[in-house]
Parts: sequence; C-alpha cells; structure tokens
Amino acid sequence: MKQNHKPLLEVRNLKQYFPIQRGMLRKVVGYVRAVDDVSLDIYENETVGLVGESGCGKTTLGRALIRLYEPTGGDVYFNDGEERIDVLNLDPKEIRKLRSNMQMIFQDPFSSLNERMTVLGNIGEPLLVNDIAKGRELEDRVAEVVELVGLSKEHLRRYPHSFSGGQRQRIGIARALAIRPKFIVADEPVSALDVSIQAQILNLLKDLQEQLGLTYLFISHDISVVRYLSDRIAVMYVGRMVELAGRDELLNHPMHPYTEALLSAVPRTDLDHVYDRILMPDNMPDPSNLPPGCNFHPRCIYATELCKTEKPEFVELRENHFVSCHRAEELQLRGISTTKSAS
Repeated sequence: MKQNHKPLLEVRNLKQYFPIQRGMLRKVVGYVRAVDDVSLDIYENETVGLVGESGCGKTTLGRALIRLYEPTGGDVYFNDGEERIDVLNLDPKEIRKLRSNMQMIFQDPFSSLNERMTVLGNIGEPLLVNDIAKGRELEDRVAEVVELVGLSKEHLRRYPHSFSGGQRQRIGIARALAIRPKFIVADEPVSALDVSIQAQILNLLKDLQEQLGLTYLFISHDISVVRYLSDRIAVMYVGRMVELAGRDELLNHPMHPYTEALLSAVPRTDLDHVYDRILMPDNMPDPSNLPPGCNFHPRCIYATELCKTEKPEFVELRENHFVSCHRAEELQLRGISTTKSAS
C-alpha cells in the first residue's frame, strides 16, 4: 500500500508451518502451511480487517505477528517512533518489552479469563508481569481502564463467572489496554456474542481507537462486521493473502473470484441476491497437501489451465489494490453494490 508515512507494522513473506509427526519416533513427514508467504503493511491508527473461511490461517497469522507462535520464516518489523524493531529476532526479555506495544483480544470471552482471579487480578496481571505498576498504582490503572470500557470500579473485586459474555469481553479488552499498547490483534472478538451485544462491542472498539490512537488487525469470518469497522480489508485463503484493498474498493470492485464468492454470501435485502449467490464446492484444499498452481483453482468457476499449473503473484493491479489471480484484469466480478457477474 502506498502511503505518505511509514507503516507501524511491516510483514514480509511471513511463514508459519506446523510439522506433521508420525510413528513412535515422531518423525516429521510433512508440514501444515497455516501461513504461507504473507506480506502486509499496517499503518498507524487504521483498522485492517482480515477475512476468510474457517481454517484459512487468520488466527495463526495474528498470533505469529505478536510472537505467540514462533514463525517459520519471513520478517516482521514494528516501527516505534524512530526505532525499527525486528520482532522475529527478539530474545525473551525483549519480547516482554514488545508486549507493551502489541496485545491481543481473544475470541472466547469465557475461556480467555482466569476464573480464579478477580477482575482486578485478570486486568492487572500484565502490569505486574511487565513490571509497570503494583499496589495502589496498579489498582488505579485498572480502575481507569475498566471505566474506559464501560464497566465500573465496583466490579474489580468480582470474579469472571458473575459477568455476562459481553461484560467478560469488555474485561478482555480492558486487559489488552492495561499496558497502553499501540497495536492490537482482535481475533473474532464478537463472534461468540449476541447480535445486540456485538454492536456495543464494535462501537466500543471504534471509540477506543479514536480516544487512544489504536491500530487494529481485526480478524473475522463475517464481512458485515469487517465492513463496519475496517479501513482496509485483506482476504486470506488457505494460508495465503489473495486480495488487499481499501474497504469500499474491495467490497464494490473485487478482483479475486474468492472475494466475489465471499461477498455474494453477505445477507442483503434485495430479492435477486438469493439467485446470484455463488456456491463454491465444499472442498477447501488440505494445507499440508496443497494443489499445484493457484490454491483456489479447484473451487474457481473462472479457472483455466494456467491456473492449474502456475502460482499467481500477489501484485498491485490498481492503486493500493493488490490481488493474486492470473485473470484479475480481465474478469468483471460482482461486488456488494452489484447484482450480476460476468466472466
């Protein structure tokens, strides 16, 4: 993406492979390519939405970026003012320091909190672990962030089991904010919540971004949610980035057939949408045994012989619009604002 300023986070050719082991000696017989050669820039104060089907590698990418996983290869750089931090080459002590700038909001508000600790303990733990605050100062910091997410300081002595799902997610957000990070990976933070509560949490995330100058990588399988929150949208398919563009550009003028298929499934009020829906075969490739050529070609209605033999490059075909498809420039694909597609 072309910008007038330096990215907050630079991702170059990131790979996250998991070994497949078999036999008594646990011999490695292959690898699951959960994230395969992903490159991405994320700029300060923006939200990049990351979408794709379950199992495409979205969560793995988010965890790899902040070193919850140890990536197999590639580079990740975090630009903290004038300092350019090589995230993947930090030792454990330096990683702990990095945590003050990079945090994660987890998907499940029920399993992500320690049930044996109070709200004060859950939110205050990052402050203690990173030696940022303790005692009265810690309690004051936690009380401040709890009120920031819409809860009360009277909740500090209560345990997670006494809160609803939406309240627990607010606690999870407060925990991520406690050490005042610049970058947050939000991993499907509303998927486990009721629709009315989802809206409250999304509005909260928007408000917090404006107040605190946060930068988000927002992971979701729900394009409607991503559409509301994101400045740019990235689409992943079986570990690879297949399209990246500004929100409105991608939603209205997709250039990859997989993106078109995802957009066709977004609920709409027009009756014609039901008949225009693209039904992909339910045979997503095995990430440990990927097909030759384009990973998407077995499910693509536009695939040619070239697609079956040669892997497309991820290139910029329009300004700030990147895509990985051999036929991207010749196809006229349907976006959310259109009802008919053409090949």
